[in-house]
Amino acid sequence: MYKDLGLRLRKARIRREITQADLGARTGISRQLIIKMEKGDPTVSLAKWVKVSTALDLLDSWENVLMLPVDPFAEFDRQRQELDQLKKTRVRKK
Repeated sequence: MYKDLGLRLRKARIRREITQADLGARTGISRQLIIKMEKGDPTVSLAKWVKVSTALDLLDSWENVLMLPVDPFAEFDRQRQELDQLKKTRVRKK
């Protein structure tokens, strides 16, 4: 996961023709830390990842990372409960 995010950061930075030093100056993060991030170092704090992602307009990249996967059994139970509720509901004529 981190390697993929690091690669996205690197590609976005290069596409925008921004050096690691410039990106560091824009975000207040050291060049060495940006290098670690681009290599996918998992020890970098989430706040730093978000800060650099914001500077590179990559916040949408985090959507898949931060979303919790749907438990298929929980989804089935929820649908089953909805169906049971519908079966119990009666509509009366006015």
